[in-house]
Amino acid sequence: GGGSIPLAAAGPAALPARRPHEQFALGRGRAMLGGRFMAEGLRQQLQQQAYITQAQWSLETSGLRADEFTPLPDRLLHHHSLYPLEDPSADGGDRTSQALGLRTFVMKGISAYDGQAYCLRHVCGKQVIPSADLLSGARAAVEAWAPVSNHPNLVGLRSAFVSSELDGVSALFFVHDFHPGSLTLAQVHLQASAVHGVLTVTSVSEPLMWSYLVQLTSALRCVHSAGLVLRPGCLHPSKVLVTGFGRLRVGCVGVLDVLSPADTQDADEVLRMHCADLTALGQLLLSLACAGMTGAPSLELCAAHFSMELTRIVAALLASADGGQVTSWRQLVAALADRTMAEMDSVALFSNQTVGELSKEVENGRLLRLLAKLGFVNERPELFGDAQWADTGDRYLLRLFRDFVFHQNNKDGSPLLDWGHVIECLNKLDAGVPERILLLSRDEKSMLVVSYADLKRCVENAHADLRQGARA
Repeated sequence: GGGSIPLAAAGPAALPARRPHEQFALGRGRAMLGGRFMAEGLRQQLQQQAYITQAQWSLETSGLRADEFTPLPDRLLHHHSLYPLEDPSADGGDRTSQALGLRTFVMKGISAYDGQAYCLRHVCGKQVIPSADLLSGARAAVEAWAPVSNHPNLVGLRSAFVSSELDGVSALFFVHDFHPGSLTLAQVHLQASAVHGVLTVTSVSEPLMWSYLVQLTSALRCVHSAGLVLRPGCLHPSKVLVTGFGRLRVGCVGVLDVLSPADTQDADEVLRMHCADLTALGQLLLSLACAGMTGAPSLELCAAHFSMELTRIVAALLASADGGQVTSWRQLVAALADRTMAEMDSVALFSNQTVGELSKEVENGRLLRLLAKLGFVNERPELFGDAQWADTGDRYLLRLFRDFVFHQNNKDGSPLLDWGHVIECLNKLDAGVPERILLLSRDEKSMLVVSYADLKRCVENAHADLRQGARA
């Protein structure tokens, strides 16, 4: 069709009102301890992802009886520590994927080659009988998708193999990247969850809709420009993952290329399939826009709750297969220019925040190495047969310094737990500044004035002695 859709109007990005460190300020020269460490929310999310990656499945923790599930093998090919990502019971619903139209089962496995966790998708061997041609086609798909597998909005396809180790039936397996803690768009926005005893659906705000649209457009741009096709099944709400920090990733890529092969050498056929991807994207957006509303998803419902700019883009995408206003990713990218810039602002802000959090951990890691050296030296029982090694020479200074940093008391004799004092002293020691401090022995019979530079030389010399002893 002729004409073009107007560019999406976008306001200024939601910029933060203050710099990150200002939230920890308590006045001149004082700050909360939390400003020295990774943000608690980020720490918890990363820790949760680590727990999920290392999780192991057992009958005792599953709550199932032995006759209610299909046992998982110890390993599949070179993947071990298998963990079901879907219902492991014997029937498992029927495990028929709405997007793929076949029975599948998804599990996590740790590769013995690189120690990384991967998502293993089992395709029912009774519905798709493995053959040499099928495996060859799967490996060809892995090779074709390799150039785009590291795109930030795709779940990378890494390998494919045939095995009968799961249930005794030879079946095809696809190996994709594993993103711990991720949920599908269907789980996040389309499935009702209980909140205070009431079933509710998490609706999508308009800014989030624009963010989703820009990210999915980025995935389409990458895939289509590489001569590949996502297929509508990959843009089904159950196959698009929300992987944390607002990132979307299109999953199951390459699977339908193997199960439903098409002639990618025919330019007209590829163009038709690209338009089908755009239409599928429009259907995905429409289902999200109308989530939780009464009645079937429609443009009228979308227009009633979202801006006309967004509604027009969704309508143009839905008409792609019929020769509408958007028939290629280039036209879609042009229509989203302003929104893309807003998304770039958001990504850059997140990058700045992440680098800031990383810098905190770099500082903490530096101080940890210094503490480890002090810990190796202080109170060491003996070295080279000398039982007094830790209490003589340079090591005695380090023992007094340990007391100066960690064993201070208030005027009333109570312990002084001043993190600021500890961090300041360790930073000065690590830098070796010329500032001098007074060190007292516990019986107050010895009094020494030394500089941090002298103490740093003591640390390095004592640690060098330990390294020499370790090599002896």
